[in-house]
Amino acid sequence: MSVIVSEVYDALLSAGAPEGQARAAAAAIPIQDNLATKQDLLELKDELKAEIAVLKFAIFTFFPIMLGLLVKIAFFPG
Repeated sequence: MSVIVSEVYDALLSAGAPEGQARAAAAAIPIQDNLATKQDLLELKDELKAEIAVLKFAIFTFFPIMLGLLVKIAFFPG
């Protein structure tokens, strides 16, 4: 059990709850390590924006170059 869960477990026992019920109730509490905070989500959002910016640069830089090459090959062979 983690520190928080064991504290809840001990509190339930001291309040008179049976051991099995106290253990089940303490185990049902979600552990905070598995939850995303607002800060975690903001950091992920910033990372995704940076990756999208790189992809946009690649698309808008290389697409016109490729289009130009295709036009040259199609209309000006040789």
